This record gives sequence, structure tokens and C-alpha cells, in this order.
Amino acid sequence: MHPWLGSNRLTSACILFCVCLLVAGLWPLNFRVANHAELQPDGKGLRFDAPVERSMQDLGGMVYTTEPLACRPAEACAAGVLTIEIELIAANEASSCLKRIIVLRQPDGAENFYLGQWKSSLIVRTFKSAPGGGKPYNEIGVEGVLAAGRTCVATIVSGPSETAVYINGQPTENHRGIRLLKEDETLEGHKVYFGNSPDLDCPWAGSVRAFAIYGKAWTPDHVMEREGLRAGGLWPCGGGPAAAVACYRFDSLIGESILDLSGSANDLRKPVHLVFEKQPFGLPAGDSFSVSDMTLNLLGFIPMGFLLCLRLLSSGRRTVKNCLIYSVAAGVAVSLLIELTQVWLPSRDSSALDLVSNTAGTAIGALIAFSLSQKWGIHDGRC
Repeated sequence: MHPWLGSNRLTSACILFCVCLLVAGLWPLNFRVANHAELQPDGKGLRFDAPVERSMQDLGGMVYTTEPLACRPAEACAAGVLTIEIELIAANEASSCLKRIIVLRQPDGAENFYLGQWKSSLIVRTFKSAPGGGKPYNEIGVEGVLAAGRTCVATIVSGPSETAVYINGQPTENHRGIRLLKEDETLEGHKVYFGNSPDLDCPWAGSVRAFAIYGKAWTPDHVMEREGLRAGGLWPCGGGPAAAVACYRFDSLIGESILDLSGSANDLRKPVHLVFEKQPFGLPAGDSFSVSDMTLNLLGFIPMGFLLCLRLLSSGRRTVKNCLIYSVAAGVAVSLLIELTQVWLPSRDSSALDLVSNTAGTAIGALIAFSLSQKWGIHDGRC
């Protein structure tokens, strides 16, 4: 038997490697990440700062409605239609992912649609329309409107049969068959997030000067009328037949609240630290699946399975079958601890695929240890 196969050395190696796996799986152990969303002076809006590439230390900024949207009065929200107005300035055009500017979520927490940025394009992606081209979503893109530093006013009007996009009052895209709400669905009960999605997946960098959302589908004449008011320095949030469900000018902060100026009390919250929603053991979406991550998780647990099984084999107290089972069970336990803790870490994601990869890696390592134990003369039918 090799001298380094002594029980004490193997035990120390097992403990050390388990600690290393825990540190690697939970790093940077930051449960409270700063919220990089700040109101700018002189009415320049709400600025979101985010790194160009995803960082575990900096996850950008986010503000969100504290309660589900309420339509006051109820007739302010018609079924199946809406209009969004937003004035924004993108900070850059670098895109490692589709950066989330606004996300609208259903009462059950599922994504309804979002506005995002890809390079200099404004993207409207909805998950409510019938899938096209094999994708589980439909998408509208307007190129060039989010060039870095350029002020853009986008108006998105979603009616019963189509969704139109206006930029600075001018029609740019009109897509028949795409709608942002179901036929019988209103804005009532939805939640709105700015600057990122609730899972902190892909933060946006830029400034939002003003925003309003309506439970009606505007006509082209109404869009032009509003553009004329904005050109005169106005961003009305008052009542009337086109009363806003929520409206923000991002020019003041009361505590952690940005007040809704529509009169519907759909205030936003801007916490000091990021608040997030993550589900344990989620499955990665098609565009976020990473073969390299899966391979890394697999390879990372092979040494653990190897060392654990070798330690049990060298003790001579258990059957080979039990040695293999105990080694894999220990790998599952360590992986479970990592994945469950990651639910509370804003910079990490709990994944069922990671759990499977880690378990498979442990099993492979244990089988390698069993195979080598025969060569090293520490296997005789029992451990």
C-alpha cells in the first residue's frame, strides 16, 4: 500500500477537499449585495450602474413595485391591452446577455414580458403569444435606438391583435399577432421591476428619466399628442380617459420609496441592498445552459468521490458496495448543502443540473478509487 494512503492523511484530504468545494460553490459568500440604483440630481432620472460582464460582487441595481399593480378606478384597465411610455438613456452598448430594462411579472410570479437591450437595440420579448419558429416567446426588436448616451422615448402599444413600437412619437415597428397581455388579462395584480429581473440574471446600465403604464391601447394620434406635450417639457401623470395605472418622474425619493404620481398608489421601492427571488433547483433556460459549467461541476466532484471511497476502502470495515454508496451519498449531501445555500446568495444560482452533475462526478471518482484499490492491494472483497 502506498504510504500516502494512511487513514489519517486520507481523512484530512477528504475534509480539506469538502471545505474547498463549499467555498468554491458559495463564494463570495455575500448575502447582501449593494443596490446600484440611484436618483440623479436636477431631475435627470434614476440611474442604474452595472458591470459590462456579469460579476459576483456587482449585480447592478433594481427598483420594483412594492405591491401588485392596482387599477384605480377599475375601468382604467381594459382586458388584453396596454400602453407603456419610457424615456431612457443607455450607458453602453456592450451585451453579454439581453439586459433587462423593465420586467412585468404575472401575479403567480411568472414572466409576462420584458423590455431589454441587446447592443444598441431595444427588445420587447413576450411569453404570452403563441410560440413562433420553435421558440417559447415572440420578440420585437428596434435597432439603433439605444446607442450609448442617446435619449430615447419609447412608446409600446399592445392592442387586441398587434403590438406597435413608437420611438420619439414616430412609428417604427408594428407586429400583428403579438400581444403583451392575454385576451382576458389586465394589468391588475402584476408587478413591475426596473433595471434587472427578480432573479438578478442580467442587469442593465443606463438612466430612466420617466415611465408610465396604461391599461388602454393608445391610437397613433394620442401617441403624437403625448410627444407634443413631452416636447414642451411636460410628462403628465394625471387622470382623464387615458389615466395612467402607474407613472414616475424619478425626481424624488421618500425613504426607500419613489411615489407613483398617477394617484393609484403603485409606489416603487429602492432598497439599499438588492432584493431577489430565486427558486431552489431550477433548470437553466435554453439560452443560459452552459456545457462548461456542467463539465466544471462534474470534474470538481470527481476528486471528492475518489478520496471518500478510498478512505472507506482503506478502513476495511465495510463492503465494497457500501463504500460506493456512502461515497455517493456524501457527495449528494455536500452538493445539496451548496445548492440550498445558493438560494440565499444573490450572486449564485441553485440548479438541479448542478446537483446531477455533482452526483455524477462523485460516482465517477468513487469508481476510479475502487478500480485503483485493486491495483494497490487494498481490496479483498471487503473494504
